Amino acid sequence: MTIEGIIRMAKEAGFSDGEVDYIQSIIIHFATLVAQQERERIATKIAQLPFGDTAASFSVYVKEA
Repeated sequence: MTIEGIIRMAKEAGFSDGEVDYIQSIIIHFATLVAQQERERIATKIAQLPFGDTAASFSVYVKEA
Protein backbone atom coordinates (compact mmCIF):
# COMPACT_ATOMS: atom_id res chain seq x y z
CA MET A 1 0.00 0.00 0.00
CA THR A 2 1.31 3.39 -0.94
CA ILE A 3 1.10 6.67 0.96
CA GLU A 4 -1.14 7.94 -1.83
CA GLY A 5 -3.45 4.96 -1.33
CA ILE A 6 -3.66 5.58 2.40
CA ILE A 7 -4.49 9.25 1.83
CA ARG A 8 -7.09 8.36 -0.80
CA MET A 9 -8.80 5.93 1.57
CA ALA A 10 -8.73 8.48 4.40
CA LYS A 11 -10.48 10.97 2.15
CA GLU A 12 -12.99 8.33 1.06
CA ALA A 13 -13.65 7.67 4.75
CA GLY A 14 -14.58 11.31 5.23
CA PHE A 15 -11.40 13.08 6.32
CA SER A 16 -11.04 16.56 4.84
CA ASP A 17 -7.87 17.66 3.05
CA GLY A 18 -6.82 19.70 6.08
CA GLU A 19 -7.42 16.80 8.44
CA VAL A 20 -5.45 14.44 6.22
CA ASP A 21 -2.57 16.89 6.09
CA TYR A 22 -2.64 17.25 9.88
CA ILE A 23 -2.84 13.57 10.74
CA GLN A 24 -1.03 12.06 7.75
CA SER A 25 1.81 10.70 9.87
CA ILE A 26 -0.67 9.11 12.26
CA ILE A 27 -2.56 7.46 9.41
CA ILE A 28 0.66 6.15 7.89
CA HIS A 29 1.83 4.83 11.24
CA PHE A 30 -1.51 3.11 11.80
CA ALA A 31 -1.39 1.48 8.36
CA THR A 32 2.16 0.30 9.06
CA LEU A 33 1.04 -1.33 12.31
CA VAL A 34 -1.88 -3.04 10.58
CA ALA A 35 0.38 -4.35 7.82
CA GLN A 36 2.94 -5.64 10.32
CA GLN A 37 0.24 -7.45 12.27
CA GLU A 38 -1.03 -9.07 9.09
CA ARG A 39 2.50 -10.14 8.04
CA GLU A 40 3.01 -11.73 11.46
CA ARG A 41 -0.33 -13.54 11.25
CA ILE A 42 0.52 -14.98 7.82
CA ALA A 43 4.06 -15.90 8.93
CA THR A 44 2.62 -17.79 11.89
CA LYS A 45 0.32 -19.77 9.62
CA ILE A 46 3.17 -20.59 7.25
CA ALA A 47 5.37 -21.71 10.16
CA GLN A 48 2.63 -24.13 11.21
CA LEU A 49 2.52 -25.91 7.86
CA PRO A 50 3.50 -29.56 8.24
CA PHE A 51 6.77 -30.66 6.67
CA GLY A 52 6.27 -31.72 3.08
CA ASP A 53 3.02 -29.81 2.60
CA THR A 54 2.27 -29.14 -1.05
CA ALA A 55 2.87 -25.94 -2.92
CA ALA A 56 -0.89 -25.75 -3.49
CA SER A 57 -1.53 -25.58 0.26
CA PHE A 58 1.21 -23.00 0.65
CA SER A 59 -0.39 -20.85 -2.02
CA VAL A 60 -3.53 -20.54 0.10
CA TYR A 61 -1.52 -18.73 2.76
CA VAL A 62 0.27 -16.56 0.21
CA LYS A 63 -3.06 -15.47 -1.28
CA GLU A 64 -4.22 -14.34 2.18
CA ALA A 65 -1.21 -12.04 2.40
